[in-house]
Amino acid sequence: MNVKNRRAILVGGGRVGRRTAVQLADSGYIVTIIERDETSAEAIPSHPVGRVIVGDGTDVEVFQEATPTTADVVAGLTNDTETNLAVSELATELVADIRTLVRIANDGEEQYAHLAHVDNIVYPAAAGANVATKQIVGDERSEATPEIM
Repeated sequence: MNVKNRRAILVGGGRVGRRTAVQLADSGYIVTIIERDETSAEAIPSHPVGRVIVGDGTDVEVFQEATPTTADVVAGLTNDTETNLAVSELATELVADIRTLVRIANDGEEQYAHLAHVDNIVYPAAAGANVATKQIVGDERSEATPEIM
């Protein structure tokens, strides 16, 4: 993985976005979250998140406030697949070599992984099912239930 500045832009500050921000910060990343809902944005802890921008992450002006030219990765983590795809497309239009991650919200949307502007996809429901299955089938003790925010 080619990491320039250890900076990440996350669009979506809900459960997945907040948890991702904490884990990235713990890994040494500087994290900016763009969250559309002002109440949700206010609930995001100022630490470890470096910056919270209230606005629509698919809006060019709002997105540019997060200075994507200094970021290594942009992740669309809202609960709307189309929004996340739009974020990924916008990011690659502004910064050709930026890495992108798209959260998919529904079964059957894995085909989006083949789009040119999507480097990685994450499907939280499938990830949760995989962890649950591993723990049921084996005697794995994992950090699948970390501290709840």
